Amino acid sequence: HIPKQRNTACLDIEKLQLPLTLRNIQNGDRFAPFGMRGTKLISDYLTDLKLNLFEKERQLLLMDGDEIAWVVNRRSSELYRVDETTRRVIVLTWT
Repeated sequence: HIPKQRNTACLDIEKLQLPLTLRNIQNGDRFAPFGMRGTKLISDYLTDLKLNLFEKERQLLLMDGDEIAWVVNRRSSELYRVDETTRRVIVLTWT
């Protein structure tokens, strides 16, 4: 069972390099949104969600090295998708 709450991300642990880190967005950040092909600028993604500048500046990103694994409380990355080949899942929750 995979939770569907916005504050929870389920990632294929074998696709992660580790360690995971948290940071705020930076200019030029891109990620592959879950369920989409290709990449998108984080700033464009957050604009599409109608976030104001203050909310954008406070947005946290869960990083796997240089890759964005999860836009915290918004959307995980397609790169870490749980699929039929997944053997182990890490479930992350942000409150």
